[in-house]
Amino acid sequence: MKQRWIRTGLGILLTLLMLFPVIQGTRPDLLTRFEYDLYDLRLQQFLLSEQDPRIVIVDIDEKSLSAEGRWPWNRTKLAILIEQLFNHYGAAIVGFDMVFSEADQSVDLNTLRMLLQQNKGAVKLDHIVSQLSSDQVFAQAIADRPVVLGYLFDRSTKQLQVGNPGRAIIGSDPELSSLPIPQASGIISSIDQIQEISDWNGFFDNPMVDSDGVYRRVPLLQRYQEEYFPSLALAMILALFDEKEVSAIVEHDATAKHSALVAVEAAGVRIPVDEHGAVLVPYRGPQGSFPYVSATDVINGTADINRLEGTIVLIGTSAAGLLDLRVTPMSNRYSGVEVHANIISGILDERIWHQPDYTLAVELLQLLVSGLLLSFLIPRASVLVSTLVTLGWVGALVSFNLYAWSQLLWVVPLGYTLMLVVALYLFQQTTGYFFETRNIAQLANQFGQYIPPEVVKELGEQDQQVQLSGESREMSVFFSDVRGFTSLSEQLSPTQLTRLMNIYLTGVTRVIHEHRGTVDKYIGDAVMAFWGAPLKDEGHARHALQAAMRMVAILPEINQQLQRENLPAVRVGMGINSGYMNVGNMGSSFRMAYTVMGDAVNLASRLEGLTKFYGVPLLVSGEVVDQVPEYLYRKLDLVQVKGRQEPVELYAPIALKASCSEDEISQVALFEQGLKHYVDKEWQVARDCFQTYLNRCADDQPSQIYLERISEFEQTPPDQQWRGVFSHTSK
Repeated sequence: MKQRWIRTGLGILLTLLMLFPVIQGTRPDLLTRFEYDLYDLRLQQFLLSEQDPRIVIVDIDEKSLSAEGRWPWNRTKLAILIEQLFNHYGAAIVGFDMVFSEADQSVDLNTLRMLLQQNKGAVKLDHIVSQLSSDQVFAQAIADRPVVLGYLFDRSTKQLQVGNPGRAIIGSDPELSSLPIPQASGIISSIDQIQEISDWNGFFDNPMVDSDGVYRRVPLLQRYQEEYFPSLALAMILALFDEKEVSAIVEHDATAKHSALVAVEAAGVRIPVDEHGAVLVPYRGPQGSFPYVSATDVINGTADINRLEGTIVLIGTSAAGLLDLRVTPMSNRYSGVEVHANIISGILDERIWHQPDYTLAVELLQLLVSGLLLSFLIPRASVLVSTLVTLGWVGALVSFNLYAWSQLLWVVPLGYTLMLVVALYLFQQTTGYFFETRNIAQLANQFGQYIPPEVVKELGEQDQQVQLSGESREMSVFFSDVRGFTSLSEQLSPTQLTRLMNIYLTGVTRVIHEHRGTVDKYIGDAVMAFWGAPLKDEGHARHALQAAMRMVAILPEINQQLQRENLPAVRVGMGINSGYMNVGNMGSSFRMAYTVMGDAVNLASRLEGLTKFYGVPLLVSGEVVDQVPEYLYRKLDLVQVKGRQEPVELYAPIALKASCSEDEISQVALFEQGLKHYVDKEWQVARDCFQTYLNRCADDQPSQIYLERISEFEQTPPDQQWRGVFSHTSK
């Protein structure tokens, strides 16, 4: 019974953890991709089988390029295309999914030949030049006609300003300015000679492509210079109904503190949008869901007039070389102009899928009910019954989702809920096994990689209800820490950070074990180890110091390995102290740790922290110096550390005395001489000693510290009781 309630509680906890990313809008990328796949699957299952004859795409296809020449064409040819569409074929409106951002410098030879014949050799240069201006001819063709020109907004730091977007459909609006509508910093539009002729213009760029590169949503509005401009599809709807403006519908919550754009009303049609002013593209089907007519057939008058009469015409390209192919849920090579055609068709049919704000509440309810149902039911039912119930619940979720999709045009997220159902089912079916198979041997195996085998054996032999105890023993304890680890971790990916720490900790741990030490714990980038337990070690201080000196020696090798793997080098601070401390199995009846505690342990931790202040990799206490006299040390300071009343002598180990050079010995003597004069308040003599030392070792931080102290004491002398003790108030 207790196990069932534990499994139920864990299931509810898992459900609550799954709720937080949904509420905060921080879903993992993997689950977001899964949601995209489910959206595409639903879209593909509800496609329309017939073409929409109201919208025709005049295609600059391979056939047109072969017949009329490579792109870009002379705009006189495009003017002929416009004249044919309106005068001969009777098109309702025409939209260009392209931009004419540069003046056309080419000359149409047929026009030139005709002008020369008309003038019969007479030279009327100004007249000929004006007649040869293809931009002027093109502008005249679109004048006073429902032609929509395309342009694109720029969001780069360059803030390109090529032309202007024409008339805004919504002026400056304080309410809309606070909403996350895409903001443009620049524009690339057609040249003024062409752009100013058209009453309607629309952008065809899409700043809202999903993270997997698929065109699922397209904004109807973009903000530019505090005004709002329409997409190409929306502009064509306005041109179709001879409208110039739209209304943005913004809803507020009960507190009036949160507002959201929910729809755009254009020509009496309410178009649902998301908070960014974007619509989900209502794809009718695969490419070819709209009639395609080759542009060359229109120019030459050979196209079927019945196909074009009274239609909405979009001029674009499907030719691969012109780079207007998009990745969509329908295909990886989908004509970009047909994306706009789908939006126009969806607006006309009022067939736009959307995600109202309340779909979030629906998803949260799905998650909560799923979590509670499975968390309470599965632990109390057999495998067969729980499996059937889970499958039935999944069927109910999918059925409701498809109903909302097909009847209400709601896009209710389903992927996260399905993942929760699967995770809960697997979790609940397997937790019983883990509850029943845990034992002391497994626990010992887990701890075996951190502590010596002798301790593992002791843990395995103890009863689970044993009372914990310890003993006081003279030991040595070691702390190390990677300098600047926080900033270092911010520069690396999780994988790189894990690899760096594995390389570093492996090298450090190997040295500790080689010198008979016990790794107590890893605290992030910090390592704690001790010598003298569980087996007594009379040379604990010596072994601890040897291990630390070895770590200093191999750190360059570790950094070389890190650099070979393109990882940054590390700097380490270490501290060692010897003394009496409590050691034993400490913790609770559920979990124990073989560790050390006491004032001597705290002092070792303080020594490690002080290495940053003195700029040395290793500091030891006077107790270590007394027990390991064969090393040469440089006495750095006499300090009072936080949490301890008695002053502590700080030493920086140099090397074994037998291996030290005369220069190293003389430098240590020089520093200690300066330290003696400093304690005796002989400031000038002390300054000379430290300055001489600094001249030999230009980057010696302790010498710099003492020079700064001497300057301060000369200005403000210490009191008579001062004996050279420096107080460190922080850890």
